[in-house]
Amino acid sequence: MRYFLILFLFFSFSGFAQFGFDKIDHDFGDIYAGNDRVVDLKFRNTTPDKIFLLRVKHGREIKTLVSGQTIRPDSLLIIRFKYNPDQKGKFNIEIPIYLSNSLEPFVFTLKGNVREIDNSMGLACPSFDNPNAGIPPLFEFRGQVLDQETKQPIKGATITFVSNGTISQIEKTNREGKVETKAMIGLYYFVVDADGYIGKEFPRYMNKNNDSILVHLTKPKIQLEPIDSIMLAEDTISKHVFQYELDSALLSQVFGDSAILDSALILSDSRGNTQQEEQVVLRKDTVLPVVLKEPKFKSNNIIFLLDVSTSMNSDGKLDLLKASLIEMVQKLSENDTITLISYSTFSKVIIEGISAKEKDLLIETIKGIKAQGMTAGGDGMKLAYRQGREHFIKGGNNQVIMATDGKFNRGNMNLDKLVEKNYKRGIGLTVLGIKNKPEDAESMSAIAQIGGGRFLLIQNYEDSKEMLVSEIKRTSLVYPQ
Repeated sequence: MRYFLILFLFFSFSGFAQFGFDKIDHDFGDIYAGNDRVVDLKFRNTTPDKIFLLRVKHGREIKTLVSGQTIRPDSLLIIRFKYNPDQKGKFNIEIPIYLSNSLEPFVFTLKGNVREIDNSMGLACPSFDNPNAGIPPLFEFRGQVLDQETKQPIKGATITFVSNGTISQIEKTNREGKVETKAMIGLYYFVVDADGYIGKEFPRYMNKNNDSILVHLTKPKIQLEPIDSIMLAEDTISKHVFQYELDSALLSQVFGDSAILDSALILSDSRGNTQQEEQVVLRKDTVLPVVLKEPKFKSNNIIFLLDVSTSMNSDGKLDLLKASLIEMVQKLSENDTITLISYSTFSKVIIEGISAKEKDLLIETIKGIKAQGMTAGGDGMKLAYRQGREHFIKGGNNQVIMATDGKFNRGNMNLDKLVEKNYKRGIGLTVLGIKNKPEDAESMSAIAQIGGGRFLLIQNYEDSKEMLVSEIKRTSLVYPQ
């Protein structure tokens, strides 16, 4: 009898293993008023026999809708869940699903964090005939931009909606300084600009109950002096011709005697060693050549170590990080390789050694990154360097880029030694700061210097679009011969 029971269990679980659900859990992330909180669980029967859905067990806060009770061979069952919260806070709900060919239920888990409660859109699951199921609904957005001092409307001001690191829409104010348009319910990072004014940036969750923004812009109080012609020439060279910083040897090669080496500048690094850098000044009568050699770049092996602790949810930091990563992905070539590692309470590889030609996959992965947990980066740094070694490109630019909004938690490790050892192996380190405090920035800059890189501080949306791309160009540049 015992042997028969064991044999029965074996065949039951064997049958269970022959088919599968498309997921084992779903994380809603932060839930705000207006979110639909709907997810579909799909199950395909790959056995030669019919399978029957017996029961889906859940509490009153869950509503379900099923496409049928009988699942024929090679057919699909869809179970639609809707979560209707009655209290704020984190939740983790296990839902047993009983099928006819298994003694044990399949357990599907719903989790998330309720920030706002709003069930005004209904409690029932949307019908399978509803093509908009799972799509956030629209609301009527209203925005107004005024002069801070005069309170007069600003015509032609730009309101940019940034969602998950990408621009979802851009609107211009009318002569009354107003914008009225439809927008998707969700969290936005707003960038508001107008000619002659200092722009403003801020995150805001928008829905039918929170549907408007009022922004006051101020004019700069200090007018900049006219730019000297020699300064303009230098800026043109560094930003629009070479796309990297001025290099004395290269300038001498290109301009000959027109480039004068100014007095040497002695710098001291974090370990007390001194190094000499030369300042390059162009004579005022320098004539720039019409044709310059096109710069070339090494193949990149970039490992991103991303701080996804809870603090990244504040002040639009996560959106700025995503915007920076997405801009970089769009600029890299198919010869470049990307690895994404997240760290908070734990560290994990999100995507490993993916060619930059897989832009859609990389961008969708970046957009899906969520922030939660505590900051503990020691293990993440070890993991990042391990990935750097596994995907090392000989003769390429092998670089770890750590992105964080605060001071790196070293744990029990000797971080300086780890960074220095890997730098000698050919893997550099750059630190990307997201709205860091000055005291944290100083610490991050010191560790970046040990890794042969820099500390880049992203304070606004414009920084996120430029700094990271420029840094990767700088570190992967091959000077033209």
